[in-house]
Amino acid sequence: MIKKILMCSPDYFDIEYEINPWMNKQNQVQSDEAKKQWNTLYDVYKNKLGWDVKLINPIEKLPDMVFTANGALVIKGKVALPTFRAPDRQPETEYFRKWFESNGYSEFIEPKYDFEGEGDALLWNNTLFAGYPWRSDQASHKELENFFGIKIVPIQLADARFYHLDTCLTIVNETTVAVWTKAFTEESLDIIRKIVPNVIEASDEDTLAYGLNAMSDGENIVLSDKAIGLIEKYREMEMNVYPVPISEYQKSGGGVKCLTLELRS
Repeated sequence: MIKKILMCSPDYFDIEYEINPWMNKQNQVQSDEAKKQWNTLYDVYKNKLGWDVKLINPIEKLPDMVFTANGALVIKGKVALPTFRAPDRQPETEYFRKWFESNGYSEFIEPKYDFEGEGDALLWNNTLFAGYPWRSDQASHKELENFFGIKIVPIQLADARFYHLDTCLTIVNETTVAVWTKAFTEESLDIIRKIVPNVIEASDEDTLAYGLNAMSDGENIVLSDKAIGLIEKYREMEMNVYPVPISEYQKSGGGVKCLTLELRS
């Protein structure tokens, strides 16, 4: 399956503010290493998997634009833009809108309530798992449901370190997801288990290595090279596994999936 995705070069990526438990202005990004890691991921997508990689221009003073997963949710060519909770990130929305408009997209919604794009909205078959409350409001789910005409399943997150749904849940394939059970309320975890036939439970070590912040097309999966247990599990499932280094991005609370926005036509 050839995916179409959007990425943003880390030209201005650093830690200028602190809006999640991972960020510390005293633990700055090594720019050369961040660029090298980003290029490695880009190479896997474009040259090893043959995915269609689009690029949005980085903007100075908007260091987190590199995390394009928060820049939108795109389903059947319709675009839900982000309503960022943190003032530091709010200017990004304008640039993402301009990119989509200049690339032929015409159906938009910018939710009234806080919503941080695909970081808090993961599509599994015809169901959209939508995370809250750390960065997105549950009230935004109704807006998304009406706009996309899709079933939304609210998922309540319980650990502030895993503030976006995509940091603690991976869509693996049509029958399988991977989760860190401690990231969810018991009720939300039960909901996931009732809906998805196969639920892989990641270890603390793999989760803290951002192993669940991953990209999969059902046959190939790209994830943190430090998530050893998950790498072995996916290989046992006979998936093609592409481990990549993401240590510089984890300093800002990001990983493989955060750096990747899927453009579903």
